[in-house]
Amino acid sequence: MKFLGIYREPAYSPGRHLSNDAVILRLVGQALERYGAPMQLATLEEARSLWKTADLIFSMCQGPDALAELAEWKKQGALILNDPEASRRTYRDSLCSTLREKDLGFPHSEFLSTEHPGDLSRYQTLMTPGAWLKRADVHATQAGDVVKVQSLDELAKSVKTFVSRGLKQAVLQQHRPGDEVKFYAVRGGRLFWPYYPKESKGHPFDEHTLESLAEHAAKALDIGIYGGDAIISPEGDITLIDLNDWPSFAPCRGAAASAIAKYLKETYHALQNSRTTAGLR
Repeated sequence: MKFLGIYREPAYSPGRHLSNDAVILRLVGQALERYGAPMQLATLEEARSLWKTADLIFSMCQGPDALAELAEWKKQGALILNDPEASRRTYRDSLCSTLREKDLGFPHSEFLSTEHPGDLSRYQTLMTPGAWLKRADVHATQAGDVVKVQSLDELAKSVKTFVSRGLKQAVLQQHRPGDEVKFYAVRGGRLFWPYYPKESKGHPFDEHTLESLAEHAAKALDIGIYGGDAIISPEGDITLIDLNDWPSFAPCRGAAASAIAKYLKETYHALQNSRTTAGLR
């Protein structure tokens, strides 16, 4: 049994995120070794000469090129967590559609071409009481990837800014008033860690309801190591607004590393057992 961990590409871990992402991967590796699972950590470039000898690959890669390459490895028999196809489904151009189809109460969201936005007045209803313009691919990696807009003029200016940055697609998502809550999770109840990332009014909410909503969303995307954001209304209603694959788990690294390592090892053994059982039939 040999595990291979792959660091996230630097372009998708800017600034302090680069060190935070590296730390959680190293801690997961240490936890795996304590569980008796030999492992090695590598960049994607280094992993190209290593992956065929690995029994399981755990990857933080996020960019489209890296995920496409990992998907090819998977076709050749590699076991990869998170699954690169599931990681791709967390891109907003897929996320919004998938979660709305599953009737998980996801906010009204519209896709738009920033290069050819057309008549923006058609979004007037969606923009009451305001909206968020978000890049349509990966989750936010820098300031300006998610912008609040409260008028059509602000929307037009933000669309032009997106174009200047090379962001050709965007999602316009209706604002939901309330407290923002972030959470970190590992599927199957192994970890669920919600917290308020900034000053809030502290609207009370049912943590178990939030966890259940997050688990249903993760199941819909088929992702096991994830984080996300939700809005708690003054009445305690919960709205999931984002879900991303393999975050840094910065506020709960120790607990997360142990839970992730356990998930990786248990998933590997479950797959091996299923293959053995299938072979005996």
